[in-house]
Amino acid sequence: MKRRIDNLAANGIVTEFHKFPNLEHGFGLGLGTTAQGWIDDAINFWRANR
Repeated sequence: MKRRIDNLAANGIVTEFHKFPNLEHGFGLGLGTTAQGWIDDAINFWRANR
């Protein structure tokens, strides 16, 4: 994933990556997990980088 993020950034694409402790891919809304609130962070990122 780091290489993908670096490649995107090298091509001028704004990126953000978050790894949540104790979770694998596919955690839904993340309610009750370390990912809780991720959807709000994603929306804020999208709004800031339209």
